[in-house]
Amino acid sequence: MSKMYHGISIKRTFALLGLFLILACQAFAQKAKVDKIEGADAVREEIQRYMGYEPLMPRYLTLPYDATTNANVYGPYMDIGYLFLALIPILFLFGFRNKPWIGLVCMVLLSMLLYISIGSGKLFYSNKFVKTHTFVVQNPNAEFDNFPDNIIVPIYRMVSNSYGAINRFFNKNSGNADSITYPFLFLVFVFMIYLIRERTIGDKIEKRIFILFIAFFTFMWMLLTAGIIWYGYPMIALSILMILYSLSPKKNEIEKQVIFRTKQVIGLVGILIFVGLAMHYRLSNYTVMTNPEMGKLMVDIGELKYQSGRQNKREVLEGFFPGGFNEAIAKINQDDESLVYGVGTVLPFFVKKNDKRVYKDNQLQNFEKLRVHYQDKNTLIEVLKSGGFKYIFVDLNTYVIDNTPEKTLEKKYKEFMRVLYQNPKVKLLATDRRINTSKDSQKTNTPGYGVFAKPLPGFNGKYAIFELL
Repeated sequence: MSKMYHGISIKRTFALLGLFLILACQAFAQKAKVDKIEGADAVREEIQRYMGYEPLMPRYLTLPYDATTNANVYGPYMDIGYLFLALIPILFLFGFRNKPWIGLVCMVLLSMLLYISIGSGKLFYSNKFVKTHTFVVQNPNAEFDNFPDNIIVPIYRMVSNSYGAINRFFNKNSGNADSITYPFLFLVFVFMIYLIRERTIGDKIEKRIFILFIAFFTFMWMLLTAGIIWYGYPMIALSILMILYSLSPKKNEIEKQVIFRTKQVIGLVGILIFVGLAMHYRLSNYTVMTNPEMGKLMVDIGELKYQSGRQNKREVLEGFFPGGFNEAIAKINQDDESLVYGVGTVLPFFVKKNDKRVYKDNQLQNFEKLRVHYQDKNTLIEVLKSGGFKYIFVDLNTYVIDNTPEKTLEKKYKEFMRVLYQNPKVKLLATDRRINTSKDSQKTNTPGYGVFAKPLPGFNGKYAIFELL
């Protein structure tokens, strides 16, 4: 009897081991099918898009051009006009009467900087930004009806045709990391300090300190902020103040009233033109790559209706977020201990205790780790539920900001939506996307709210709220 039990025990042991090995192999096979998205990095997707994805050295060298032309991240909130390119020659080119060779060196260096900027940059064509090389290849004999384009485009075409060798040099010797870019930038900063010293000899010490501070701030902005415009606003404001300060007469110019008045009038007129054009631009109908209604009104109509008492909070929110937002947010706020998983979108603002309840994963960095680790979408949802998450907020335009060459954020967004698609553990609570809800394929104009279908023209939507069941 003992031998029989002993034999059964051995057989059971081998059977369990065999079953374990089979399940382990299946799990491994399932896990192996989940490909990791190479190069997916939240910092690279969100921060570097302001700076560009060129090799490291031209990435820095083209910052003034990219920031001025609004080439990397476009939109009215990024536009600063011609300030960056206008301030560079003001700082470097003028005032070297006694040492003209310094001005000559500066002009040569700035010409090289502009050449690299155009060669690796973009231009605005057919209502979108296109890489210079792509534009030249696709439009070799393009002609334009307006005079400025007929002057500028041939220059871009010439630069692009000759930039290939330089681009190969940067790709080979710089790439995403090198040992020359940052030493080079520090040498440029030292050279800039030397130019300021030569230019400001004889000026008051306060003015020299002020200019040196602007130069240092500019250098730190270029080095550390990845081209994000609003971190450089103090630099822009101080530079304009510096120009105004420079218009004040020097001791040896007090008697030369004609020269002084001419400089003052030209400088002030230039500043007034810039301010006037900026105001006109902000108040005009800005239709490029955005809503045609944007910019028509100086006052937000929803806020005006709320402040005047014509609409209550619920009605105003329904205007901003149609598709069941009020009902969804009321349900979420009743259960004020459940957690919310947020991907983009401003909707967490309306969640009670949002400082404790909302977890932001705007670039889906942590979702990517979960997706690679777990085998299927049902398991992933269970993991989120076990962590206390009950609701998911999604910005339906998350992928739009992806400027990476590999489109890593777009791939992560598609994988994320694939987890939610036809998942029995997920329920759609609200969305403003309109789709064709008719089961008859011949009826294509039956509008309804939904996410997982081709949106109706003009109704792509901005948000979706899901509940984990």
